[in-house]
Amino acid sequence: MFSDIWNMRLEEARHFKDAALRQVGEAQKQIDQLLDRIVAAESPSIIRAYETRIEKLEREKLLLEDRAGRALPPQGRLEEFIELALSFLARPWDVWENGSAILRRTVLRLAFPEPLRYGLESGYRTPEMSFPFKVLADISAGNCEMVRLERESLNSLFEALQAWEQQLAHFDLHDLRCGDEQLRA
Repeated sequence: MFSDIWNMRLEEARHFKDAALRQVGEAQKQIDQLLDRIVAAESPSIIRAYETRIEKLEREKLLLEDRAGRALPPQGRLEEFIELALSFLARPWDVWENGSAILRRTVLRLAFPEPLRYGLESGYRTPEMSFPFKVLADISAGNCEMVRLERESLNSLFEALQAWEQQLAHFDLHDLRCGDEQLRA
């Protein structure tokens, strides 16, 4: 499932990059046409208007080039890209039990998108779970149907996993494999 989603997102990113590069080409064409008009123009006010339009097109062109450059995710296979996030997702309790205080705080931030709420009379309130855990809960509860998740949901899942990957990148991968030695023995 993840590889299908990953390939779909890569394809969308390629289309977005191609469209942005086409727009860069169109903007450059307009700039060239305006430069030709400046050479032929004699009125200072018309020249200033052309220069203003060229400046606007240059800014737009730079913005489009930046978007095109950031459209594709970092190179690498899907497994390398979200390995830390999936490693955490596989056994968050082991990471919590065997991790340092900093790693425990990270576990809380990744598992719960908002702070845990505590009431003096009722204790901890039911927490809001992060999106990847919601997806896993639906899968484990047997809520798997023939209809796939909507595109927005898939993008949200990958965005959450990417954010997790960035937060977990500060830790040694060994820290996230708490208990693996016991499983292999």
